[in-house]
Amino acid sequence: MPGLDLVYTVDEVNAAVDQLVAETPSICRVRTIGASRQGEPLRLLSVGHGSRNALVVGGPHPNEPIGLLTVVHLARVVAQAPELRDGIDFAWHFVPCIDPDGTRLNEGWFAEPRTIRNYHREFYRPALDEQPEWTFPVLDERAYFDRMLPETEALAGVIDELRPSFQYSLHNADFGGVFFILNKDVPGAADDFARMSEELQVPLSLGPLDTLGWQTLGPAVYLMPTAEALIAANARGAAKADARHGGSSSHYAEKYGTTTLVTEVPVWRDGRASDDSDSGLLYGDVLRTSADRLREDVGTLTELRQRIRALVDVRSPMWSAAADFLDLARALAAAHDAIATTVGTRSATVAEVFAAETVVHMLRLRTVGVLCRQLAGECQPDRAPLPLHVAHKELDSLFDIWCEQAEESLSEEAFPLSRLVALQMAAALSVVLRLADQ
Repeated sequence: MPGLDLVYTVDEVNAAVDQLVAETPSICRVRTIGASRQGEPLRLLSVGHGSRNALVVGGPHPNEPIGLLTVVHLARVVAQAPELRDGIDFAWHFVPCIDPDGTRLNEGWFAEPRTIRNYHREFYRPALDEQPEWTFPVLDERAYFDRMLPETEALAGVIDELRPSFQYSLHNADFGGVFFILNKDVPGAADDFARMSEELQVPLSLGPLDTLGWQTLGPAVYLMPTAEALIAANARGAAKADARHGGSSSHYAEKYGTTTLVTEVPVWRDGRASDDSDSGLLYGDVLRTSADRLREDVGTLTELRQRIRALVDVRSPMWSAAADFLDLARALAAAHDAIATTVGTRSATVAEVFAAETVVHMLRLRTVGVLCRQLAGECQPDRAPLPLHVAHKELDSLFDIWCEQAEESLSEEAFPLSRLVALQMAAALSVVLRLADQ
């Protein structure tokens, strides 16, 4: 991998795709598959031909842009290597960015140093029911959801057309180490992931964050639960009882027997993520402490939102994102309490303590960050009422305090982007080559 200094913006990833097509017109082709809610074209880059298809999706979460780099570099590799196309009878297809609207709302931090403060000052991640990745239909009445977004419809159309043997959703986590999610067991894949993570010096994340309680297929390799199970888990402790989201692209593609992989590479290095030594703390106590801190933050931020609700534009994507983060914090607090009752008196590993602490920092900073962004836009000196200015200063102060606490508790040593992209590429090639041998 070449040295990579910055992640791509939406315009840059589109330009890189066009350049690849111009360089290799006999192998690569690009077409429009739909439009975003704001009218941005959604594109599909196809490389080669084969009886089986691999589908790679960039930017399913717009605050996770490392995959935009991976799309371009992986597409270039398979375009230059016929043994990865004709040699295994696979055609490769890439959606460079499935959520360009949301990605543009994050581009303010793309060119800045990757620090906790810079990231959360310009952070945006849509509510679950506004994410292309999590708004596929679920027809089970216990978790019914049918509010597909235009981006979701476009991706569903591609899945229906290609019936991919392999689907790859490109994600990145915030802190610590890498972890993987598969929708089915692929024999040998977990060993591949562990080996390539060691070779690329990106440690495994051995403490679960949003995969708490999931079945494992190997160290830091998780089995994707059903859509119904995930919806039920996310509804636990939430402010509203109806389904907050639908199924994922993984769930939608299962009808075609698709093997789906998610690779969550970390932005910041922290050795505790892969430390499986004894922390000296009881795991049940660690989980209950995390649950209490999550609920305390929810109380603080909910009171602030209630105070300003009548003064702000509640149609803002920042407002709905904040509400969703609070629901997620409630659900995770309930999950931590529930798991705490099942772990007996065993000690927590250092990695498990790190994961429990990290989720608190992550959710509080995301919530206060999007609220600060919204109020910064609405607090115009000649129009905004005084209570809104007061609340804005209060949120800014809380943002500073929580950033300082995160900076003291967590590492800000950023992984080299080239190493993270190489790991995402290697994981994809590993699974595809194993599928090709079946």
